[in-house]
Amino acid sequence: MADQKKSDPFQYDFDQQWDVERALYGQLWSKSTEPDRKQEDVDVFLPIVNGQVPAQTKEKAAEKEPDKEKKSRPTAVTADASTTGKSSRMPPQPRKKATPAGKKKAGKRPNYKGWAILAGMAITAILILCLLIWFFIWVLSPADGAIDEDATETSTTETVPTTTVDYDAIASGLLEEAELQSAMYDYDAAIATIKSFGSGWTQRTELTQAVQKFEQLKSQTVRWEDTTTIPHIFFHSLIADNARAFDGQYTEDGYNQYMTTIPEFVAMLEEMYARGFVLVRIHDIAKLDKDENGQDVYRQGDIYLPEGKKPIVMSQDDVNFYEYMIDSDGDHLPDAGGDGFATKLMVDDSGDITCEYVTAEGQTVYGDYDLVPILEHFVDEHPDFSYRGAKAIVALTGYEGVYGYRTDKDGKARLSPAEFQKEIDGAKEVTRWLNDNGWEIASHSYGHPAYGSLSWEELAQDVSRWEEEVQPVVGDTDIFIYPYGSDIAGIEEYSGSKYETMYDAGYRFYCNVDSADYWVQIWDDYVRQGRRNLDGYRLWYDPEMLDDLFDAEKVFDPDRPTPVPPI
Repeated sequence: MADQKKSDPFQYDFDQQWDVERALYGQLWSKSTEPDRKQEDVDVFLPIVNGQVPAQTKEKAAEKEPDKEKKSRPTAVTADASTTGKSSRMPPQPRKKATPAGKKKAGKRPNYKGWAILAGMAITAILILCLLIWFFIWVLSPADGAIDEDATETSTTETVPTTTVDYDAIASGLLEEAELQSAMYDYDAAIATIKSFGSGWTQRTELTQAVQKFEQLKSQTVRWEDTTTIPHIFFHSLIADNARAFDGQYTEDGYNQYMTTIPEFVAMLEEMYARGFVLVRIHDIAKLDKDENGQDVYRQGDIYLPEGKKPIVMSQDDVNFYEYMIDSDGDHLPDAGGDGFATKLMVDDSGDITCEYVTAEGQTVYGDYDLVPILEHFVDEHPDFSYRGAKAIVALTGYEGVYGYRTDKDGKARLSPAEFQKEIDGAKEVTRWLNDNGWEIASHSYGHPAYGSLSWEELAQDVSRWEEEVQPVVGDTDIFIYPYGSDIAGIEEYSGSKYETMYDAGYRFYCNVDSADYWVQIWDDYVRQGRRNLDGYRLWYDPEMLDDLFDAEKVFDPDRPTPVPPI
């Protein structure tokens, strides 16, 4: 508290002030009551007021009061006066005049000066407060000081805060969201969306009727009996310009064998949708469960669809947009001399997925030039083609970056730090969009080697490079899609150092290539699925193997050169 007093400029030390005034008051009182006091007494008294006690004062005081017992004051512990030349006694305080017998001792004089200061401060504070109140009244009052009664009523009415909740709009929004979830066979999510309106949802007819409808639709679904009968189809990059891809150059045969044109892909989607196929995630095929020992094991998943609907898995390999497909002059940039493929995936300003594409005239445009945006927009129009929002698997290598962004080490060496970081940021933005919109990401190896032909050391090195360069950009994945369909084993259960390396890297779902309608293995520790390639070779040489999906003759692009070269 002592420190606080000292630091406060408005704290007045009334005790100290009173001691000084008391001494002065005593001096004046002495002069007024003893007119015959000698000047020498006055001269002696004044130094006392100033904290000094002359020697003759002490002597006179002793002569005047020889018989009275003096009250001693505390003395400071100092050196002996004889050795220091200074008195060890503290300066005496001014003496008070003795009170005559029979008279009451006079009380202390009130601190009028201190109280006056306090009163002044209080009055000042009141004046400041009044000025502030007047200022705010003046600011808030109408112009020219005129206050109209009608205006006063209007102003009061307009400034009353009102909170209006448009419950109809909220209910309408929830209904729209729930209808989309229901169209994708996620009836539990649709019901939960309706009930998120709050306890009052039961008082709204449109909401209660919607819940009843969703519950009825859910009751009509059936569990897919055997998830090992689910087919898996896959594509490579789609040809956006047939004339540029089939131009007679050395790449034409490969494009004709392994690629699908955009018109063919769209026709396939429409035919499969008409036949009741529904896209599911590969993770819907199997789920982790507990065995009798409490260990995690894979068991068949639970897929509930209406009668007549059939689950199917889709994937696309090499979503990297390799430079040999889009760069004709070797400067690492897409140009008009490219082979008619999209150059990269990107998220546009509206938050939608799109493709960058360089036309034959060298103009850069954006649109649905590859599988991802085409399928995404097809599902927008046909939400019942997707089971609970599922889309497809995007399989990536790493040696030339991902999604068309040069995020590899060569790109880092070639680009400035700012340019390389821009490539990383663009790829990460695409990854976030894919994850948020029902797509899954898979490793397609780092360098696209045939894993079945690699030694264990070579396989381990490729797995490691993926983890170092690609995983930081696209995140973890437990799906591995073998390049060329080259599996590390036959139909027998996995074992050995290659499998252990891949398992330790986190892979649990493995996909090879198989021409059968479907091929799935569900083991305790992993799941393996065969895929069918829907490309020029399959359309031309094995159309009957696609009869369960569509009529190959109807979807075959007439611009495709025939016969398709054999592999």
